[in-house]
Amino acid sequence: MKMIFEVDHLSLTYDQHPQPVLKDINLNVAQGDSVLVLGPSGSGKSSLVHCLTGLYPEELDGTMTGTVKIAGKDACTYKPGEAAKKVGVVFQDPETQFCMLTVEEEVAFGLENLAVPPSQMQDLIEQALSWVGLEQYKKEKIHVLSGGQKQKLALACTLVMEPDVLILDEPTANLDPVSAREFIEILSEIKRKRKLTLVVIEHRLEGWLSLLTRVIVLEKDGHMFSEGPLLENLKTYGPTLMKEGVWLPYSARTAMALGWKGKLPLSIDEYVSLPIPLPAPEIKKPATEGTLLSANNVAWKEVLHNIHLDIHPEEWVAVVGANGSGKSSLSKLLAGIIKPSNGDVAFKGRSITRWKEKLLRREIGYVFQNPEHQFITDSVFEEVSYSLKEREMDEQETKEIVRKTLRLCQLEGLEHSHPFLLSQGQKRRLSVATMLVLDVNLLILDEPTFGQDAGSTESLMQILKEKHDQGTSIIMITHDMELVDRFATRTIVIQEGGIQWDGPTEELWEIESLEDYHLETPPRLKLTSSRDAKERTHVFS
Repeated sequence: MKMIFEVDHLSLTYDQHPQPVLKDINLNVAQGDSVLVLGPSGSGKSSLVHCLTGLYPEELDGTMTGTVKIAGKDACTYKPGEAAKKVGVVFQDPETQFCMLTVEEEVAFGLENLAVPPSQMQDLIEQALSWVGLEQYKKEKIHVLSGGQKQKLALACTLVMEPDVLILDEPTANLDPVSAREFIEILSEIKRKRKLTLVVIEHRLEGWLSLLTRVIVLEKDGHMFSEGPLLENLKTYGPTLMKEGVWLPYSARTAMALGWKGKLPLSIDEYVSLPIPLPAPEIKKPATEGTLLSANNVAWKEVLHNIHLDIHPEEWVAVVGANGSGKSSLSKLLAGIIKPSNGDVAFKGRSITRWKEKLLRREIGYVFQNPEHQFITDSVFEEVSYSLKEREMDEQETKEIVRKTLRLCQLEGLEHSHPFLLSQGQKRRLSVATMLVLDVNLLILDEPTFGQDAGSTESLMQILKEKHDQGTSIIMITHDMELVDRFATRTIVIQEGGIQWDGPTEELWEIESLEDYHLETPPRLKLTSSRDAKERTHVFS
C-alpha cells in the first residue's frame, strides 16, 4: 500500500514558546485513508497540518526534529510550491489563503498555476463553486463575503485543483448546519469518485462519522494519545477523550452525563435503543421588562433591510441563519460599530449616533467573528488589560482582574505571548476575555465558540451564563443549535437581510421550515423525537 504521509519522531517548538507544541509524533497515512485528527485547543493539530503540507520547516520560526515524508519524499527536499500539487489544504483561517480580488479570480488562480488551458477553466470554476453553493457569487469581491462564505471559497479553491490528498482544518466550523451537512455529502461523493486521501481536523464529530474511518488523537502537551479505527477509539476511550477536551457526539456526551457505564452510543439510534433517560431542558432566566436596545426600520447598504427589534434587559438572544444572510452585519449595527444607511439604533433610549464612542464601549461589549480583528497590543496580558487601563483603574486591581480572567478563559501561562501566535482556539478565548473584564450591560458575541474544544466551550458558556445571571444581556450569533437550545431565551432568524422569525426559542423548533432557514433541530429534541417514535413503534408492533 502506497504511503502518502510518513511521520517519524516529529517534535516541534516555536521560538516564542519554550514548550514543544508537538512531541515525538509517529504516524502513517496510506493512499485512500480517511483520517480524523482530534485534540483539545492548543494541542498542535494545526502545527501538524503545516508539517504535512511541507510548509514547515521552510516557514517555521522555531525548531523541528524528526522527519516527515510526503509521497515517499522528505518534505524538506520539496521545492517551494511543489508539495501543493499533491496536497491540497484549507487552513483554519481562510483569509490567509486569498490573494485575488474576486471569487472567480481566486478559484482561477490555482488553475493558472497548474497551467490549465483557459478554454477549460470556466467549467472547472463553475463546478467548484456549485459544490460549495457559491455559484451566484462568482463576480463578488472577496472582502464582502461572510466568514462562512469565505470558508466555502477556500474549499472551492482547493477542490478545483483536484489534489490527491486533501487536508481540511476545521472546514465546517463557520458553516450553517445545512451547508455543513451538504459539504460533507459532497466531499463523500468526491472521495468515492476519485479515491481521495482525506485528513480532517474537527472539534465536532456529528456528520463525519460515516466518512472518516481512522483517528489520531493529540494530547494537550503535544503527545499522541491514540491512533486507530475511529469508532473503536471513541467507544473505548470516550471518557478519557472528554477529559482531554475532545468533542464526542451528543449522544455519547449525554449518556456519560447521565451516568451510563456501558459502551458509549455514538448515534441517536444507538442512544434510544439503550435504557438511558432523556436529557432535561436547561432552566433559563427570563428577561425583565423594558427596552435596553432597539432598532427601528434599520437598513445597511444592500445587506440588511427593514430591521425592527427590541432587546430587553437580562435577555439572552441567539441570532441564527444561513451563511451570508446578514447576521454579522446586524450585530455590528447593534453594537454601533457600523452606522445604518437608514433608520436608527437606540441604546437606553438614546440614538447610538449620539453616544460618545468611549462611553458606548463601556456599555456594549463586542466580540468579532475573526478574533484577530480586535487585537491591538503585543501580549495577551496587555490585550486583556487595555480597556481597564483606559478606565484608569488601579494597577494592582488591574493585574488581579486580568489574572482571574485569564484563568477563567484557560489562558494562564500565556500572559507574555503575542496574540497572533496563539492557536485559533486560544485567540477566540482571548477575544472573549477582553470583553469579560468589562462590566458591560450588553455583550454581543459573533461565533463565540468557533475553534473551541469541548472543555473550553463548556467553560466559556458557563462564564457567559454567570454574566447573564448577574444581569448582562447577551446577543449571540451562532450556528450551534445545541447552544441555542441550551441558553437562548429568544431566537431571531435572519434570511436574505431581513428578520424572518423572532420569538421564544422553544417555539422555533416547532416550525416546519427549519431547513429553509438553514437550521436543524437541536440534538436534545432529536433524541426525544427518536425515543417517542421508537416507543410508538413498540406499542403498535
